[in-house]
Amino acid sequence: VDLTGMKVDTGKEAEHLLDEIGITCNKNAIPFDTQKPFVTSGIRLGTAATTTRGFVEEDYKEIAKIIGLTLKDFDKNADEVRARVAALCKKYPLYE
Repeated sequence: VDLTGMKVDTGKEAEHLLDEIGITCNKNAIPFDTQKPFVTSGIRLGTAATTTRGFVEEDYKEIAKIIGLTLKDFDKNADEVRARVAALCKKYPLYE
């Protein structure tokens, strides 16, 4: 995901903020990245863990909305996005 031009415009910061709400991603360079390799201008998202849990297409739309809210204004949306992540995890528990 290219973060150029967004409020959170480095992969390092996005990785940290998403980790704070329970979403794991990796900072990742983008083509022609102007940031240093330990900062980056993008993030990489994987789906292996979520598909293993049983997430479906609608859940990924929810994840995208959560990521957007987090990266647009973390301070304002932190409690809401944490609750939404918790709801998804409760919907698809690791162990039953």
